[in-house]
Amino acid sequence: MEEFSVQDHTQDLEFVRSATLSTIVNTEIRPSALHGFGLHATAPIAAGTLLCVLDGQVMPIAHYQKMEAQIGPSLGPFRKYVYMECNYLDNQTLLARNFRTSYSYINHARDANTELVPHPLRLVALRDIAADEEMTVDYRKEQLSDDYLNDPAKQFL
Repeated sequence: MEEFSVQDHTQDLEFVRSATLSTIVNTEIRPSALHGFGLHATAPIAAGTLLCVLDGQVMPIAHYQKMEAQIGPSLGPFRKYVYMECNYLDNQTLLARNFRTSYSYINHARDANTELVPHPLRLVALRDIAADEEMTVDYRKEQLSDDYLNDPAKQFL
């Protein structure tokens, strides 16, 4: 197995910007006051605007975790880049995407300015979002698994 550097490339802003699929117009990944990097509006966004439709592969959470355990270690500093973006459809099923999109840089806030709407799963602006404002979503409104909710790193919810 090839040896990788221990640097986590997901902490390098230039790598993140160059390797993330831009799926939400008029936005840019920037340092966040909330957590790490965040997605910021580069122009005003009106309330009710459809920001993106989330696609991916529907799979059981257990299958996703098994794949991550088998493949993840060989990805070295790219592990958190590949195994990071998904949405919980219920507490046993995920909508997973192989690589990061702009959506994955939307941080959590209880007073979010966007929301997820099902069937198809899409992101919509809850209120007007000003240029330079960080976009947020309330993660608690997603059907999170018990493993996710019980993770000590997720105590911010």
